[in-house]
Amino acid sequence: MRWSRIGVFLTAAALPAYVLRGSLLGKLPFTGLEVVLGLTVLAFIVESWQQRRMPHLDTPFTVLIAVLLFAMVIGVLVSPEKKDALGIAKAYIVEPVLYFFVAVNVLRSNWDWERLTYGLYVSGAVVAVSQFVALGGAIAGHTLNLSTSPPVPTWLWTNNNFGGIFLDPLVALALGLALFGGTKHPRVHWAMLVLLGLGDVVTMSRGSWVALVLIALVAAAIHPRRRVLLVGWLVLAVVALLLPPIRHRVENELNPNSPANSLVTRVHLWHATVDLIIAHPFQGAGLANYQEEIGPYRAALHDVVHQTHVYPDQLELDFWVELGVMGIVFLLGFLVELVRYLAPAVRAGPRQHPWAAALALAWIGILAHGLVDSPYWKNDLSAEWWALAALVVVAVVPATRQLQLRRPVRKT
Repeated sequence: MRWSRIGVFLTAAALPAYVLRGSLLGKLPFTGLEVVLGLTVLAFIVESWQQRRMPHLDTPFTVLIAVLLFAMVIGVLVSPEKKDALGIAKAYIVEPVLYFFVAVNVLRSNWDWERLTYGLYVSGAVVAVSQFVALGGAIAGHTLNLSTSPPVPTWLWTNNNFGGIFLDPLVALALGLALFGGTKHPRVHWAMLVLLGLGDVVTMSRGSWVALVLIALVAAAIHPRRRVLLVGWLVLAVVALLLPPIRHRVENELNPNSPANSLVTRVHLWHATVDLIIAHPFQGAGLANYQEEIGPYRAALHDVVHQTHVYPDQLELDFWVELGVMGIVFLLGFLVELVRYLAPAVRAGPRQHPWAAALALAWIGILAHGLVDSPYWKNDLSAEWWALAALVVVAVVPATRQLQLRRPVRKT
């Protein structure tokens, strides 16, 4: 499965390529990421046929994926925006799930896992370097204003949170593999930790800063030299808060009367979204219909903010409004499976199971930022989500099952 494996690595490295867009015959839209992913899936089909191999579909997430696909079909059917709903279903659910199954079938060794991580690092480096360039350009042009909208690489996106959400799990992954080992080239992970970590910080995303703090605390808690790490994190936090831009951003979020406080806006949005869900608990708003559906509920709360939100900016609410109650069933089931396999391996010792520790940190980063933003509903984020899920299946699930087999049976 050589070409399939190469395709998996290249797809991980091409996640930001979703911004490169075109159309086939002027009617069927596609992105650069979809081209790479499509070639990967095609290579997998051809190589599987040549080798007379049936794809391995039995994973801890397979039943939940069936629930997700069922919810997706319902979400398309109930949505009045059928064209947009089909586009989201294709790009955010079907394609990333296909990528997940290809990765699960072709990743076989520690070196494969590490190379997939390198692919993710390439995507992360593109985001981080672009963020540095955007910040440098704002400083040089005297347009830097951190009270309103921090500088972003406009060729990628126009919201600084998008960069932070994407980088959070990659910083966590690099931190875990750098601290706990288990890789062929540890220096690469240390180097990427510095690059991606700095890139994450300069996104000026306060959700990312919270996620990074939580990642650092958990990493210290499971590391043998936790006191040293905790002191180191404390020093870094104090130094960061002494920097005027960071201190100013934090002070704004702690002041509910500040016009730059984004949490107040989110609380209003979440309140309106809960009202929407109460009105439509089973079907939600339907795929691609939240932006239209939420208007009356915001007006009922006298929420006069002119921001248009494509999603509620909260992980559980995002899944519920897009996919209805089946979406939240999928999400909760997915998180239960993550804990079921990651927790035993981490408890058994992060040094003995470094991939479990690193991936646990990565998912903590996603979930922490997911408390105040949307870490799934975007081309690159959904593909990143399922790439990390594939790493859990190939790098952690077998180890956890071995631990469960070794567990002594209690005599009654």
